[in-house]
Amino acid sequence: MAYIVRLFLVFIACWQVSARADETPQTLDELKAAIEKIRVESGLPGLGIALVDQHGPYWVAGLGLANLETKTPATENTLFRLGSSSKMFVALSVLKLVEEGKLSLNDKLSDLAPEIYFDNPWEKTNPIRLVNLLEHTTGWSDLSRSVFYRQGVNTSLKEALDLNPQYRKSRWIPGTRYTYNNAGPAVAAYIVQKIVGQDYEDYVQANFFNPLQMTSTTFFESDLFKAKGASLYSADGKAQPYWHIIARPSGGINSSASDMAKYMHFLIARGEFNQQHLLSEASFTRMETSTSTLGAQAGTKAGYGLHNYVTGHKQAGVVFRGHGGMLSGGHCIINYSPELKSGFVVMINQDNWQALDKIPNLIRAFLLKDRSNTKAKEIPLPEKFKNLGGYYIQISPLSNAARFNSEVLAVMRYTVSNNSLHREPLLGGWEHPSTDYAISEHVLANQWSGLPTIAIVQDPLVGEAVEVSDDLSGSLYQKVSPIRVFGVLGLIAITALLSVSSIGFACVWLVQNARRKIEKGIAISIRLWPFITSAVLVFSVFTPNIFAPSVEDTGRLSPVTITTFLCSLIYPALTAFSLINCVRYRRAQVNQVMYWHSVAVSLSQCGLAVLLAYYGFIGFRMWA
Repeated sequence: MAYIVRLFLVFIACWQVSARADETPQTLDELKAAIEKIRVESGLPGLGIALVDQHGPYWVAGLGLANLETKTPATENTLFRLGSSSKMFVALSVLKLVEEGKLSLNDKLSDLAPEIYFDNPWEKTNPIRLVNLLEHTTGWSDLSRSVFYRQGVNTSLKEALDLNPQYRKSRWIPGTRYTYNNAGPAVAAYIVQKIVGQDYEDYVQANFFNPLQMTSTTFFESDLFKAKGASLYSADGKAQPYWHIIARPSGGINSSASDMAKYMHFLIARGEFNQQHLLSEASFTRMETSTSTLGAQAGTKAGYGLHNYVTGHKQAGVVFRGHGGMLSGGHCIINYSPELKSGFVVMINQDNWQALDKIPNLIRAFLLKDRSNTKAKEIPLPEKFKNLGGYYIQISPLSNAARFNSEVLAVMRYTVSNNSLHREPLLGGWEHPSTDYAISEHVLANQWSGLPTIAIVQDPLVGEAVEVSDDLSGSLYQKVSPIRVFGVLGLIAITALLSVSSIGFACVWLVQNARRKIEKGIAISIRLWPFITSAVLVFSVFTPNIFAPSVEDTGRLSPVTITTFLCSLIYPALTAFSLINCVRYRRAQVNQVMYWHSVAVSLSQCGLAVLLAYYGFIGFRMWA
C-alpha cells in the first residue's frame, strides 16, 4: 500500500511540473518528479540516487523496482553495481600509501612488481610508472576478452593478472597517450595488496568502507546482495546474470544509495568524514589532476586524473569530477563539484542509455540553477587551429582489435568557420557538430562542457596530433588523407553492395540450374565461388546475432568464438580461390555480364580480405 501511495504522490508531482518538463527544476520536489518522469518514460525499472552537499545528504532514495518479476521496490538500501566507478578506490588506496611514505607515484612498475608480466619497448627511456597505471597512460590494450569476460567467484587478483597477460604490451611510449583501460587499475591494486600484505578488498574495507560506515558495500555477490541487490536487465528487459568480474578492483563493487551518500560526503569534504581525515586535501587535488599526457602538459586541465575524470554542463564553466561505470545491466555515475561543494550518485539496473544521459544532465542543471554561466573568455582562433580542417583518425584505440573502428568507422571530420573549430563523425552519430572555441593560444573549449579539452600536441611517434580530453572518451587524433578515408570506406561499401548482389543473383541462377537452364561446369563455377565467399562474409558479420552469446561466451571457446575464428580463416582462402578461378576461366565461353560481375565481386572481396588482415582479423581468436 505504501508503494502505491508513493506512486500516486509522484504522479501528482509529475503532473504539476509537466508544463516545465523541458526546464530546469527549481525545487527538490520538482527535480524528484522530473526524474521519476524520465524513469517511467524511458522504461527504466529502478534506480538508486543520492544528492549531497557540504552539510550532508539531502535526498537519498530508491525509485521504481529492484526486481520486475517480484515487483520488489527499490529503496535507499537496494544494492546496485558500480562498475568502473570502483576504480576510484584504487586511486584512493594508492594515495593513502603515498601519504604514508610506502609508495611514490613515480615508482617503476618493474621495481614494484617484477613478477607481473608486461612488455614496454621503451622501458629503458620511458619506464611504466605507478602514475601511468592510474592515469591510463601505459599504452596497454584493454583486458582481452578471455580475461574481461571470465567469471571467477574465488579467483585471486594474481591469478587474474596471470591469465593471458599478452594484452599488457605498450603500443606507444608510456605517458604520451591516454586510452581508457581496465588492466592498469588491477595491477595498481595488486601493488597495494603486495605493499600492505593483505587482499586488496580487505584493505579497502578496513581503510575506506568501515570508516565511511558503508556497511552494505562489497566487491562480491554477498548474502546481503543476494537479498537486497537489484536485478539487472538488458535494454530489451531481459534479466542479466551477476557478472563475477575477476578484475574486481576495476569494476566489482556493489553499493546502495545510502552508502554512496556517505562516500559522496567524503568526496565533497575532500578526504574528511565524521571529523576524521582519511586522506589529505593535497592528495585529493593530485587525484583530480591529469599530468602524464601531452594534452595535460599543453594545458587542457580537463583530462583523466588518478581514476577521476572531468565533465561539465553546457557553458556553465563548472567542473564536475568523478567516474562512471557500466556492467551488463548495471550502470553508475558519480559526479561531485569541488566548486559547488555538492554532488550526486545515480545507479540504475538496466542498459538504459536514455535514462543514463537525461537524469545526470538534469541533476547537473539543478545544481547549477542559481549560478550564471561563467563561460571562459573567447579569443580569436589561433592560426594553428585554423589549419586543422580535414579528416582525423583516433590513434589511441582501446585495444588492437578496436583499431578498425577507430581508423575506419569512427573517422572524424574537422572544419573551421566563424572563429570556431567544428568536429563531427564522418559517418554521423552526433546531433550536430561541436563548436570549439579558443580560450588561450594553446587550448580550445567546447560548448558541451565549457572546459579546456582540446590541444595540438607533438606526439613522439607520429608528430603533430590533436588531443581531445572529453570525459572518458579522450583520445589522440592524427590527420589523414581523404584518399585513405574514402578509399577504405569505398572498398567496404562496394564489397558490401557486390556481396549482396552476388547472393541476390544466386537466388536466380540456382533456380535456373535446378531447371537445367544453365550448363554445368564452368558456368556454374564462375557463379558459385563468389557467391560462397559472399555468403561466408555475411554469415560472419551476423554470427553474434545468430548465436546470441552471453558476454562470457564471447571470451572463451564457444560456438560464437569458434565460428568467428573459422570464418576468419575460410573467408580469405575463398577470396583467393574465387579470384584465381575467375582468372583461370577468363577465356571460357560464358555469360560475359555474369563473368565480369564475378570478377568484380572477387576483386573487392580480396581487397577487403587484405584490409581485414591489416587490422588483425584473419585467424581472429576472441578466446585468447
